Amino acid sequence: MHLNLTPHISSPTIISSLAWNAVRDSLEKSGKKELVNYIESVKVTDTRITIKTGKPIVNMELSNYKEAIKGRIEEGFQMFGIVKTERKIVFI
Repeated sequence: MHLNLTPHISSPTIISSLAWNAVRDSLEKSGKKELVNYIESVKVTDTRITIKTGKPIVNMELSNYKEAIKGRIEEGFQMFGIVKTERKIVFI
């Protein structure tokens, strides 16, 4: 199912919220729900998705799930009609 809601969800806040939800879902499906509590923010730009934890050890653990997270974000964006662009995932 493809919904073209782009005119309504062009706000960076809404796009970041979709990404946040996708990160949470991805970690829950991977059995790493406890890592969600360490994520402070998820920010999306045209070229980058930044996941902020402020904890290097958590960032290292999250990097093990980078591909699963990226796939889930792309899936969520596609569902809401957000144009697919190559974005690098960064953990800080």
